Formats: sequence, C-alpha cells, structure tokens
Amino acid sequence: MDNNNPWLRAEIAQWLREGIINDQQAQTLYARYPAFVAYRPKSDGAWGKVIFALLGAGVFGLGVILLFAYNWDGMHRYLKLTVIAVGILAAHGTALLMAKNDNANPRVVESLHLLGTMLFGAGIWLVAQIYHFDAHYPNGFLLWCLAALSLAWALPSVAHGVLATILLLLWSGLETFEFGRHLPVASWMLLLLILPLAWLQRSTPMLVLLLLAVPLSYAFTVFGIGDKYLFIVGLLLLSSYFAVARLAAASAFPASASVFSFCASMLWLPLIYIGTFTGLPLLSGMSQLAGFGLLYVLLPLLFTIVAWGVVLARSTTRPASPEQWLESGLVLLVLVCAVLPALFGGDVSGLSRLVFNLVFLAYGVLYVYRGTEYLKGRVLSLGCIMLVLLGTARFTDLFQSLLARSAIFLLLGVLLFVVGLRYSKQNTRRKLEKPRA
Repeated sequence: MDNNNPWLRAEIAQWLREGIINDQQAQTLYARYPAFVAYRPKSDGAWGKVIFALLGAGVFGLGVILLFAYNWDGMHRYLKLTVIAVGILAAHGTALLMAKNDNANPRVVESLHLLGTMLFGAGIWLVAQIYHFDAHYPNGFLLWCLAALSLAWALPSVAHGVLATILLLLWSGLETFEFGRHLPVASWMLLLLILPLAWLQRSTPMLVLLLLAVPLSYAFTVFGIGDKYLFIVGLLLLSSYFAVARLAAASAFPASASVFSFCASMLWLPLIYIGTFTGLPLLSGMSQLAGFGLLYVLLPLLFTIVAWGVVLARSTTRPASPEQWLESGLVLLVLVCAVLPALFGGDVSGLSRLVFNLVFLAYGVLYVYRGTEYLKGRVLSLGCIMLVLLGTARFTDLFQSLLARSAIFLLLGVLLFVVGLRYSKQNTRRKLEKPRA
C-alpha cells in the first residue's frame, strides 16, 4: 500500500486515532487512494501556472501591440493586416513546431498558443479600426471567446478555457448593461461547452472560475425579468452546488467535490448574511412573467430538487456523519422554510429573516467546533468572524438598552476567549500524541 501523498496518509492516521474511522475503513482508504491518483492527468495545471501563462501571454501581447501602435498611423492598411496575420501565425506556428519535440516544455507551448489567441483578439479590434466597421462591438468578444474555446478543446488547454470563460462573462455583461439584452445562451455555453472541458482535464482552477461565473452569468439573464428574483435564484443555484458536491465525491473526479463546496460556501454565506437583514421579497407576480421569464426561475428550482433527491436517495452520497447531516440540513432548511414558500407567493419576509439568522448562527458555531476539534485555524477564524458579524448586526437591531448591548459584546468576548483556550489545548494534546503515534 504505497501511498505517495504524505498529507493524506497523515489525515487517515489522525481519523483513525480520533475514532472517526476503524481499522478496516482505514485500510480501504489506503487501498483506494492510488485509483484516485490515476484520475489526475499530467496536464492538470496548478493555479500559478495557469495565472502566469495568462499574464505572461497577455503582457507580452500588449507589448507587441503597443510597439506597432507607436507607428500605426503611418502604416499602410495592408501592412497592418500583414503584421496582425504574421503575429498570429508566428505564435501558433512556433507552438506547433515545438510540440513535435518530445522534450518541449508543454507550458511554453501552451503560452505561445495563448499569445496567438491574445493577438487574434487584438486583431479583431484593429481590423475594425482599419476598415471603420460600425458593428455591435460586444460581438467582438464573442468571436474572440469562440476562438479561445475552440483551441481549449483542440489542444486541449486549461488556460484557453479560463480565457474563454472570462470573455464569455464580459460579452454577456456588456450585452446586459450596455444594450439591455439578457442572453441565457452565455450560461448554457458555460455549462455545456466549458464545464465538460474542466471536468475532463480535472482542472481545479478552471472549475473554480467556472462555478463562480455561472451564477454571475445567470444573474445577467434574471436581471432582465426583475432584480427581485436575483436573491432567490442565487440561493437555488448555490444550494444545488452543495448537492452536486456530494454527488461528485463518488464520481470519477472526487477532488471536484471540495471545489463545489468551496465555491458554494464562498457565495452562499454572504447571501445568507444579507438575508438576515432583508429576508426574501414577495414574489406574488411571478405567474405573470412574460416569455421565458418563469422558466429562468423554475429551472434552478427543478435542478436543485432533482440533485438533492438523488443525494438523499443514494446511500453512497447521503450524509453519513452528524456534521454532514447538519451542513446538508441547513441548506434544506433554507429551501423548505424560506425559498419554496416565497416561490409559491407567500409573504415570508419575517420568517425568512429568522431562518437566515438561525442558519448563519449555526454555520458560525459549526465552523468554530470544526476549527477547534480538527485544529483548522482558517475554519476557526471564519466561524469567529461570522459570530462577531451576527452579534454586531443583531445587537443594533434588537437591543435599545446600552446595558444590553454591552452584555452582548461581553458574551462574545467570553466566547472567543473560551474558543481560543480550547484550540490551544487541542493543539497541545495533538503535539503530545504525535510521538506516541
């Protein structure tokens, strides 16, 4: 059972010591892990590689463009077209020649292809300037996106997938806020053309950006039918992420489960906190939505119900521990007690505020417990910050007496002191157990 990941080996040993798993389960995890490694392709780039490839190609391409822009007005238009074409062909051609060499660095090859794609994007605007095209300018970003997306699949290339995602968001955002056009096709392109690429490439950076882009792109569409629907649609989309995270844990890409959970929590917790102030608006006029407006609201609801139904129906994806049941239960509590009644026209502004406050408080306590129990400093810090934010917000709303307000801060201070003391004791105990282990 040679496991080449020391971190996972240490975690399994710690779970065994804490009684979370037994000896047989530990042996099963050790045996299963090599299969998990096999799913990680060699082309999966780390965050740094993807970011520096984008920045490097972008900055270099900008330098080339500015170099020619210095004498651009004095150049003949045919010479301008030649410069653009040669730059694009040189970048992609050099990359293709280097790719034939077995010793070539794949990151350099990908960066050259990315440079060619950046020059292609610049060429779109330069050609429009040369021939004075008076066109719908967001279409230029769409054309650039399609070129990047084509290369993302053809190479394949994570960096091109990231670029295509950014350009698609830029295109849909410009259409929404500059021209009032709300295009759901952008969300479908993200889900049907870019998500499969991120999944096949097992790319965490690309998946993170994609999962953050989908709610934003869908919000551009929903914004066209009414901004009062944005909050509830956001909750539906993010609650489905939590369900997909449980499904992904039992899939061929189990590492994506943590990505779905992270992206969902990153947007879910701020929405829940905002809901503690605002609650959910009254949606009594939803049945009168014109065109596909009602469909845009019901699609996330249908997907969320199906995803959670599958999670709870399958024993392999159903929550197993009390912590997992609590996390899933908090999501379902928001759906059942706040979102669904609001969708069916109920006035749940007061009830939803109460639900959001209780859920946010439960998350804070859960993170504090998890941080102290498993010595996760960042999780503990997040839980403490959440409790302080909730206490600060509610004491101004609920308490008029200065004495009552001071008591709230005193209780928070005592709580944080106790949490810090427990974390310190757990850390000391862990250090004493390591030599025996």
